[in-house]
Amino acid sequence: MENCLMVCKTLLGELGVPFTNRFLKEKLGTHPEPESLLAISDTLTEYKLESLALHMGADKLDQLPLPCVVQVNQNSHPYFTCLSQVSEDWVAYLDEKGKLIKQARKEFVTLWTGVTLVVEKGDHSGEPGYANRRKEQLVFQALLFLLGAVGLAWIISDLIQLNNLTTYSLGSIALLILKLTGLGLSGILLWSEVDKKNAAITQFCGGGEKTDCNSVIDSFSVAGLISLGNLAFAYFFASNIMLLGVSFSSSGLALLGLLSYSSLAIIPFSLYYQGVRLKKWCRLCLLISGILVVEVAVSQFLLPDLGWPSFGELGLFSFVFLSSVLGWISIKPYLIANEDFFATKSKLAKVLSNKELFDYFLSKSRQITSNPEGLGIFLNGTNPKYHVLKVCNPYCGPCARTHPLLEQLYEAGNIDLQIVFVPGGGDEVRLKTIRHLLGIASKGNLEQTRQALDEWYSQDKKDYEAFAANYPLNGELAKQESNVKAMLDWADKEQIDHTPTIFINGYELPSNYAVEDLKYVLN
Repeated sequence: MENCLMVCKTLLGELGVPFTNRFLKEKLGTHPEPESLLAISDTLTEYKLESLALHMGADKLDQLPLPCVVQVNQNSHPYFTCLSQVSEDWVAYLDEKGKLIKQARKEFVTLWTGVTLVVEKGDHSGEPGYANRRKEQLVFQALLFLLGAVGLAWIISDLIQLNNLTTYSLGSIALLILKLTGLGLSGILLWSEVDKKNAAITQFCGGGEKTDCNSVIDSFSVAGLISLGNLAFAYFFASNIMLLGVSFSSSGLALLGLLSYSSLAIIPFSLYYQGVRLKKWCRLCLLISGILVVEVAVSQFLLPDLGWPSFGELGLFSFVFLSSVLGWISIKPYLIANEDFFATKSKLAKVLSNKELFDYFLSKSRQITSNPEGLGIFLNGTNPKYHVLKVCNPYCGPCARTHPLLEQLYEAGNIDLQIVFVPGGGDEVRLKTIRHLLGIASKGNLEQTRQALDEWYSQDKKDYEAFAANYPLNGELAKQESNVKAMLDWADKEQIDHTPTIFINGYELPSNYAVEDLKYVLN
């Protein structure tokens, strides 16, 4: 999925389509075939981008609308990439690691398989719900910045209390820098236990047959529960809390100095275990070992003769250390489950996208007993293979969420979409809304009907008077009474007890399928 994610990010960026990483990753990661060209195409459809898969020859290279997606086969390993520039002598595209490279045109055409996805941006292209997600993202970033600013102010307030340019102050600052660096590296080491396929970590930890962080991390633990990363993170986290909590007191620094000497015992074991037992090296582990060595040097030469730590400081360090170890043991399963969430949904989507299985479940579900022809609003598809009937309430939240999903299927041309309304309460405002939507449709202007439906269902707060002012009607409202009564009578006969209720070719959508799944089985 990482390859397709990289391609989509680059493509959306070059086309100027705003996106959020979370939404994009979710749409790709939960696709039945997350590493396919179809996944890229379906994901771009979510952003209202038109795409067309082609197989082209080298003579058509200059005719490609850029940017586009192409497949290249390098070292017998085909992958998708974003082609951004083409000239007479060279082309520019992303390599497997996402780096933009320029390559001789003659060399590129030998690698290009001909598989291509051309993309076109429309007037309404964009990520659905982007504004809300972006707002949440900005608030989170602001809080994160505030946290960093408060933390920095705390550190500075402690440091300015030290005597300027003394060995003690220089040693304290050096030790703080080492502890923060160690915390960052151990945090990456810890996260690699959860996200083993993280591209950045894999790239840093790779580079040769004898370099593999994952092999080293997975091979050692205490009682199969406490990992090296967990111990390293807990040590540096507790050390930083100690430094700040005791305001760089001499007794606190003395405790950290003693702990630094104790940590030296781990280094020979780590080197032996990696070099002799496993014959593989972890770059992150080696960097952390280096920090431990430098810590000892700082304690020895810049912070000598500080006396002995107090029992209270030892208790603080021990409490934070053990809390960090236990905290990670507790949350790690949930983080792994979250990382596996997309893969699990992808496998489920693959099962649900099996058309034979869908047809079987559909044939076993409830069938319409009375003909709904002529009821509600009917949108005729360009090349319909399925008839989709949606029974909905104009003021129903789930109905509003299903509308754009069914609109996507209708735009693809594969379905006829019929919408039958029920008021869900019978009050006059709801009935007025239904009559108004039917009145707009009765004019026969397909685009205006679709626009009105989109506008109505996209409103967070449903305001009939404002909607009616945007779509004025003359005598059409009065003519809809019989249509409304016919829909209500039909809904009673079919015992419609909830909205939305979806029927496919006369059969109710099986309960184990969601409307979102229809894009895989009805395309």
